[in-house]
Amino acid sequence: MSQVTGFRVGAEFSSYSELHREYRRYQKDCAVQMWTRHSRTIEAQRRRAPKRPMNDALKFAEIDYACIHGGKLFKTKGSGKRPNQKTNKMKCPCVIKVRLSANGNKFVVKEMNESHNHTTKQVKAGNRSMPGGNFKPAVASKCQAAQTKIPRQRRSVKVLCGDVASDALKQSNGGCVKEELQKVTVKVPIQEDVQNQEDADKCGDVKVEKTDLEMMVPTLAAVKDGTVVVVVSKANVLQAIYYQDCGMKQAFESFPEVLLLDAACSWEDLQLPSYLLLAINGNGESELVCLWFLQKLERETFRQLLRIFARKNPASERTRVVVSSNEACGGELVSDALPGAKLLSCLAHTLLTFQRDVTTEKLQVSDRQRDQILQTLHSMCYASSAEEYDLLYRQLLDTKVQGAVDYFNTTWHGSRHQWVEGLKHENESYLTSTVHRVQALSRRLRDGIGEFSDSTSFTRGLLKALDSLRAERDDLLRKVPPDDLEPDPVSAAYRRLLTHFAFCQVQRELEAAEGVCLLGQEAERAWPVARRRAIVTGLADCQCAFRTSMKLPCRHILAFRRLKGSDLFQPSLCAGRWTQLYLLLHRPAPSSSCLPAAGSLQQPAASPKQQVRQQQERYRQAYKVAHRLSSLAARCPDEEFDRCLTVMTAVTNIWARGGQVEVTETNVTCARELKPELHPPRQAEDACKN
Repeated sequence: MSQVTGFRVGAEFSSYSELHREYRRYQKDCAVQMWTRHSRTIEAQRRRAPKRPMNDALKFAEIDYACIHGGKLFKTKGSGKRPNQKTNKMKCPCVIKVRLSANGNKFVVKEMNESHNHTTKQVKAGNRSMPGGNFKPAVASKCQAAQTKIPRQRRSVKVLCGDVASDALKQSNGGCVKEELQKVTVKVPIQEDVQNQEDADKCGDVKVEKTDLEMMVPTLAAVKDGTVVVVVSKANVLQAIYYQDCGMKQAFESFPEVLLLDAACSWEDLQLPSYLLLAINGNGESELVCLWFLQKLERETFRQLLRIFARKNPASERTRVVVSSNEACGGELVSDALPGAKLLSCLAHTLLTFQRDVTTEKLQVSDRQRDQILQTLHSMCYASSAEEYDLLYRQLLDTKVQGAVDYFNTTWHGSRHQWVEGLKHENESYLTSTVHRVQALSRRLRDGIGEFSDSTSFTRGLLKALDSLRAERDDLLRKVPPDDLEPDPVSAAYRRLLTHFAFCQVQRELEAAEGVCLLGQEAERAWPVARRRAIVTGLADCQCAFRTSMKLPCRHILAFRRLKGSDLFQPSLCAGRWTQLYLLLHRPAPSSSCLPAAGSLQQPAASPKQQVRQQQERYRQAYKVAHRLSSLAARCPDEEFDRCLTVMTAVTNIWARGGQVEVTETNVTCARELKPELHPPRQAEDACKN
């Protein structure tokens, strides 16, 4: 049979995309809207006819396209309280039936009924004339106008006005955008749209129906030392915006080992797929390192954004792990843009995917079998070693459910190093299993943005929210946790060396090291008792997940060192990123109010590291005195507390202005007999020399 082009009986199509493309063209030319009334996949058809040849690439064995007005009339079952309900169904007989060819390699149109019981525009197609081809132009225009009011055919037509420079579309750094990007949106309204808009105006609701990425570019490009890259398609259509400022670059340059990537929470009614890229600093806190704004979710767009990120950040060569829950961000995309990184899947996303895919309908199993399969898959997620995973995998094979086994082998078994917990932490992942950090930060940004009416106001609010979060982070970094005067010298040494987050991790391992038992030992290694896997430890290295993931001394190393008589405090066991010195050297530059006093700056001979050590030691000494002063002030009687607080505030203000303060001791008994107007704060102010 020779292939016939167009929709007609006997026409053949070699792929589903070719069939769908002709299906869309047919709707446009005939000014009709159709829908898929019936379809049967090749998998389902193979269960009916297992010996029939069928090409799996075609996806479907049977497809029936029908007019949107086809089907049985709607019959209400209500009491008649809402009689004015509308429906498109009017028993239109139009239908196109597509089936597989005899050899199973092509689609063939088996039946066509192009008659309608309503007004349509019919045109000539190919060498044949369709019914009604001699319509008058006025009637055709009327039919086209009616066709545009069908819900699926209402589209917003975007027209970009103005001459946009090609270099501004491809990349814009700083204030490189030369011209304002303008746009006009034309929409075909219908009566329901007009009524909905009137109701919204009465309620006073302000909603953004669609985000215009072009309007966000000038505001983002105006940020000093910022980088804005616009990703466009071959048709010069804006696809995504890449944004990164100077603070984000510095944060990633300092802590590039682990990168978290996930979609942000929805920005109220704004239709804007946004992605946050986070790093983990030395104190275990999240650092925003990049922002992506996408027009729509596409795999190729992710590829381009990852390549831009790698090109703009040379520190990406040191990235070891990328944690993501997005299906469009596959492992091959990460390895292409970041060759030294390994993609890890979010644990929560993996569990939800299992719950969604493993159903009784999809696998054709009973509820009991489904629960058994889900329990096995969930246990696989928490497997601590390859041996435990293999044992659970054999349990899955023993269920004899071929559908579940095929699904698991096709989708999950080959990528088990990305989602099994024990296999994930064989890398420097800092025990990060989920992307909850991204969700938490996006919620804080959403709360900080506040109300907005368009894309420009949203962008301004986002930049203000970022500044607010950085101010909070700087205040937190300047705080030093209270020194509890650790009685254990080893704990005290680790407290002075590590940040608060890292010290808490090591302190827990120090406490657990006392209960570690060794099955056997040699001069340089030992075999500790582990609950879920067999490991080997040494004086400086261990195979446990904590050591390989955190790069901090684990309980097994500490127990073996204690047994061998080695010093438990060994700075080389801790990665440099967890030390207080590294965090101080790589934290953001302080503001003018946080600069050290003039006396500390008059030391040109000291190196930067020495200045940091001196400042850190002074801060520790001053904090102890201030902590004791606060404790004494809290114990004062109620009538004296306000006076003490006023004196402390006066001293703080004078030091902030660069002045000096002299303290004169007064007799306590005499001070209580003074008149109210001669209270101690007044005397303290008189004693101050500015």
